[in-house]
Amino acid sequence: MGSTILSTIVTLLFVYFLYKSISFLRFYIHAHRAGFPAYLSPVLSKSIPWLVLAPAFQPQLEKYLPGWIYERLDLVIHGWEFRRKREFHDRLGSIFAIVTPDECSVIVADPAVGNLILQRRNDFLLAPITARLLGFLGPNVFTVNGDEWKRHRRLFAANLDERISRTVWIKSCQQAQTMLEYMVDHPGGETLDGLRSIAINVIGQSGYSQKRPWSPNLRELTVDAKSGRTAYFMTLSMVTSMFLEAAMLPTKLMRLPLMPPALRSMGKHLERIPQYTQEVLEEERQAATVVSDPRHNFLSLLLQLSDEEKRRGQSGFSLTDEEITGNMFIFSSAGFETTANTMGYAVILLAAHPEWQDWVREELHVLDADVSTWTYEDVYPKCRRTRAVMLETLRHFPPVLHSTRAVLAPQRLVSSDGTHHLAPPMDFFVSHLSIHLDATIWGPDAEDFKPSRWFDDDGQIITPPKGTFLPWSGGPRVCPGMKMSQVEFVAVMATLFRSARCEPIPTLESHRPEDLQRRLQQLMDNSVSKLTLQVRDVKAVQLRWIRD
Repeated sequence: MGSTILSTIVTLLFVYFLYKSISFLRFYIHAHRAGFPAYLSPVLSKSIPWLVLAPAFQPQLEKYLPGWIYERLDLVIHGWEFRRKREFHDRLGSIFAIVTPDECSVIVADPAVGNLILQRRNDFLLAPITARLLGFLGPNVFTVNGDEWKRHRRLFAANLDERISRTVWIKSCQQAQTMLEYMVDHPGGETLDGLRSIAINVIGQSGYSQKRPWSPNLRELTVDAKSGRTAYFMTLSMVTSMFLEAAMLPTKLMRLPLMPPALRSMGKHLERIPQYTQEVLEEERQAATVVSDPRHNFLSLLLQLSDEEKRRGQSGFSLTDEEITGNMFIFSSAGFETTANTMGYAVILLAAHPEWQDWVREELHVLDADVSTWTYEDVYPKCRRTRAVMLETLRHFPPVLHSTRAVLAPQRLVSSDGTHHLAPPMDFFVSHLSIHLDATIWGPDAEDFKPSRWFDDDGQIITPPKGTFLPWSGGPRVCPGMKMSQVEFVAVMATLFRSARCEPIPTLESHRPEDLQRRLQQLMDNSVSKLTLQVRDVKAVQLRWIRD
């Protein structure tokens, strides 16, 4: 009996090995016939254990493995584009393929080809892996293709209008004022957490009319989870910090006693997320019936437009509650994470480069010192240097390192090297950061932080050529929340730096400004890509705010 079981296991392992070997060869042939340089790795790169565990153990792999082995692994660990920057493109060219037993993925750092891929949304579809990762709480504008995408996009983008921008501006200024008052009296490592608190509170107000005071610690925002709305935000906070685990692991596995407490807690809340979201939707629909106090948040506008389509009999243009839930997750998590981390990087960069902090503050000093008098329509257009800081920060630290597309049917792609014949399945990754750091596009100082590069000779903010600047992706599927994130960034940065400056706190090891600034750069260089790119050790970012 025992020998029979062993024989069966060995046979199954052999069949699996043979299948993966054939897949490896097939993907290599796809890359070769397409005319792309191929970089081979033996890793089962799309297996759940690899996707979940490899990012967690990447520092240990780098530390203990020989370089030539680690390199083959690192290229299929999420976030390698940030760790390696342009290293592989400088070696292999602007377009090359990564081939493993699980995939043939083409990495694109050619802006013209990248732009072509992003424009052809019906030929280069959203990759199934992206839909799996971003759609685990429901279909949404980032996970569907074709006519389904057009339906989601129509309802999603129609509600991110100037009404939302005004709400975002007011709430951001208010929250930033409270944060500054606290930070002036509490130097240390709370700045980045404070900015995350602003971001989640702004999302709460503009998305759900959820009013919460600013707090220096996100955990204080989610202690009391008596209502579905509060529990929803608690779950959102957990998911953004453990995104791959939330997207890939079954909730029953998360709740096993041997799992870490944080993972068990997230599993419990994820199982209850349908209950939380249903409570939020019902509360929002009920509030819409109160004519004397109408809400103008994203969810209320989305529900009103979708329900109106249903009443007209246009159910094909409305969204189901599951689809509304999926879109609210994307609106909340992506909007919260991307803006919070961009603001964090901008503050660190300005603290590390005091000359650019003085440059942006020079423009802000013309504004009224009383932030409560600022209006979105009047002040936002005046903050051009603040917007330039935002754009330069995003050039160095794009929240998402690549745009992912998939070829699911034979296609042709023309590049400067000729015509490439593409055989499915083949994934394409348009590498934002590699394009952003290309010296042939941005000049020999491409790796320098230089916000002034965003102005032309007339003092106007430039619009880069298509395909060369992709922090919000590109093509028809460009991020619909782009304007909202810009408004929040400008409001918060202008409020903080109008009346205060920020600088690194001296340490026991060094008091020299250049050493402190170098330490901040090292902390940024040690960033990690989760749902978005973020500083790995936020508490190590020790800053103090000093009022004028």
